[in-house]
Amino acid sequence: MAVGKRAERQDYTQLNLLSSIIMYPEGPRKRAGKSKFYDVERVIHRRKTRLDYEYLLKWVGWPYESCSWEQSENLTPYLLRSFNNPPKPSTMKLEAASCNCFCGIQKYLKGKSTNTIYIDMELDLWRYITYRKGMPSEHRGHTLFKKEDLIRFEGLPTHWWYYMNEHGEGMAVDFPLKIKAVLSWSCAHYYLNHGHAVKAARFPVEKICVNIAKRPCNVRNLME
Repeated sequence: MAVGKRAERQDYTQLNLLSSIIMYPEGPRKRAGKSKFYDVERVIHRRKTRLDYEYLLKWVGWPYESCSWEQSENLTPYLLRSFNNPPKPSTMKLEAASCNCFCGIQKYLKGKSTNTIYIDMELDLWRYITYRKGMPSEHRGHTLFKKEDLIRFEGLPTHWWYYMNEHGEGMAVDFPLKIKAVLSWSCAHYYLNHGHAVKAARFPVEKICVNIAKRPCNVRNLME
C-alpha cells in the first residue's frame, strides 16, 4: 500500500473504528505520534500467508488500482468479522448482481456450450448471499449449492434456473450448482506519458466460476 502517497492527498484524523483501518506511514513521511486513518469501503478477498491471512481492501475515495493487501493485525475486529459475514449490500448492488447472474445462466442454458461460465460478481456480495449456505465440493475451492441456498439473492427472478421457449420446452439447471469465487487481476498494459510508455497499475477483477449440469425440461416436469 502506498501509504506515503495517500498521506499527501488525504489525511483522515477522525474515523469510526468500526469501518476504518489504522496504518502507520513508513519512511521519510512518517510523523511521530500521529496515526493515519483510512476508511475501508470493502473487504474484497483474503489469502493465506505462512502464519496468518492478508486481506485485500478497497479504500473509500481511491480507485481500484489502489486496492492493497493488508495483514490481519491492521484490521479492526469488525472488519475481520465482516469478511465471513459481510453487511447487506445496497439494493442497487443486489439488483445489478442479479441481472449479471440471470443473464449468464440463461445464456448458458439456451446455448449448446458445456464450458464453465464466469459471472462478474463482487466477492463480498457473494459471501453475503452464500453465508452459511452450500456444501464443500470434492474439487478444491468449489462449493455445491441447491436452489434454495440462493434465497438471499434478492432481485433474482424465480425462473432464473431454467430456460423455456414458446412451446414450453427448454433446459433447466440440474442441481447442485458448483461455484468458486475467483479473484484475478487486470492484464498488464502501458500508457503514454510525456512521450514514454509507462506501466499502468493493475486492479482486481472479481468473478464467480459456475459449473452447471443441465437437463431437458418442459411444462410438465417443471410442475412436478
